[in-house]
Amino acid sequence: MSLYEALVSSLKAIWSNKMRSFLTMLGIMIGIFSVAVLISVAQSSTSSITESIENEGTTQITISLRGRRIQNTFDLNDVEDIRELEGVKNVAPYTSGSLTLKNSAESMDVQVTASNDEYDDINNYNLISGRWISKNDEEKRLRVVVIGIDVADELYGTRDVVGEKISLSGTSFTIIGVLEEQGDTMMGSGDEVAFIPFATGQRMFGDISISSIYVGTEDSESVDTAMSAIENFMLAKAGGDDTSYSIFSSSAMLEMLNETTTTMTYLLGAIGGISLLVGGIGIMNIMLVSVSERTREIGVRKAIGATRANIMVQFLIEAVIVSGLGGVFGIILARLGTNLAGQIMEMNVTLDSVIVVVALGFSIAVGVIFGIYPAAKASKMNPIEALRYE
Repeated sequence: MSLYEALVSSLKAIWSNKMRSFLTMLGIMIGIFSVAVLISVAQSSTSSITESIENEGTTQITISLRGRRIQNTFDLNDVEDIRELEGVKNVAPYTSGSLTLKNSAESMDVQVTASNDEYDDINNYNLISGRWISKNDEEKRLRVVVIGIDVADELYGTRDVVGEKISLSGTSFTIIGVLEEQGDTMMGSGDEVAFIPFATGQRMFGDISISSIYVGTEDSESVDTAMSAIENFMLAKAGGDDTSYSIFSSSAMLEMLNETTTTMTYLLGAIGGISLLVGGIGIMNIMLVSVSERTREIGVRKAIGATRANIMVQFLIEAVIVSGLGGVFGIILARLGTNLAGQIMEMNVTLDSVIVVVALGFSIAVGVIFGIYPAAKASKMNPIEALRYE
């Protein structure tokens, strides 16, 4: 019997028991569907977060104080001391609060950040019009503000607003710049924001403390050097108490994110593997039933010259077709599932081609592994005993 004849015979056997074959495929389908969708959602979420972090800059370091076991604020002397550390390029003190922004007719609550002229370089901000806060604005405590595009759209209906007046909780400011679209970030919308000079912000918020400092390094290779220097500086400031402050970099965050994603992928793969194992056991059981039902057929085929290899190949092909089709249908369902998940989560969820290839490869492998025993059992039958089987 040729391979083509074995394939045709296997397809006829599967088609003659359509419902049983479908139910056998179901375990494979569910396993492939679940693991493909879950991994796709995890990868897409990670890509979205990674893009957000990279947009904010991979050379960024944030220093924050916590608790009250040391002096719980920085001062401007600390800012200048950090500026002198090895690997450090830019330093920006940071404070923020929620203020109501208002023009003559409209108003909205916005997170307002107070910082200096270096904050935009650290965070890779670009503007569609106007300029960023300058040293002169900071030194003279001028009432100037840079706004996000959503603020311009909401309050003015246009982004051509440089030079316009805007009220921040009752105090008049002049708009000097409009940021490019930032999209959503880990901290919320990047476009419903406003930035004012640091000294002006301290006065607006009624708080002269500095609890956080943003640091920008020369390049990504300088991050570790700067982190080490900042760690030593903070240990000295805290008197050796490393629990009273936190230092983290965007590159370290990316590394942690990648490690977490890898662990999650392995975990989801293990869950999918269990589903495929159950599906494989189902294939083995049904193939054993099929061998028992077709004992006389096997006996007839052996009597007219079919070899053990012919019988084994036919039943193995049947198992592979069932598992392979289960994998194909599982991928089709996974494609629909990722589209639905993307709509629900309002993000771009894609089914990676690598996932498709690996999933189909696993489904076929399951057919081979769990089809070998039934196929071998069929091939070893004695033709005389098989012909006598009722």
